[in-house]
Amino acid sequence: MIYSRLIKLIEDNAGELTNRVCRDLLTREETKSFRTLSEDLVRDWIYGVYSRLDSWLGKKKHTGEVQKYYSDLGKKWFEEEIPLHEAVMTLMIIKRHLWLYVRENQFFDSTYECYQALEMNNKVVLFFDRAIYFTIIGYEEELTKSAGTDNGIFSRMLKKR
Repeated sequence: MIYSRLIKLIEDNAGELTNRVCRDLLTREETKSFRTLSEDLVRDWIYGVYSRLDSWLGKKKHTGEVQKYYSDLGKKWFEEEIPLHEAVMTLMIIKRHLWLYVRENQFFDSTYECYQALEMNNKVVLFFDRAIYFTIIGYEEELTKSAGTDNGIFSRMLKKR
């Protein structure tokens, strides 16, 4: 089945996919705040996204587990002072690199597989839509908490980068 082949592709090539995304992420103007972090930390986050995607496609994880992981990731990115638009762009870049890699490796052999790919694409898009949504929730929870402290949003907005 096509899902198992995609899971195998992700598992076998997660390191290369992670490296590609990391290089792209750390050189884009749209995600420049990630340059202030250690490359290993950024690489771990990217790898974590790919490792959860294969679990989602293989139905080993449920929405609640995806929600917890990405809410926590949103909180971490907030704490690292990554702007929300850069966090969302990061997830979009990770998704884009996966599809570029799939296409580059001529993953589909037939028209039937292309139709299956459309179904799989819908599932991958759903995964990333939920990841983005839950990342924003975690980020906003941290934003709300910090608004009540001396290190709140207004202090952070006035702070020079």
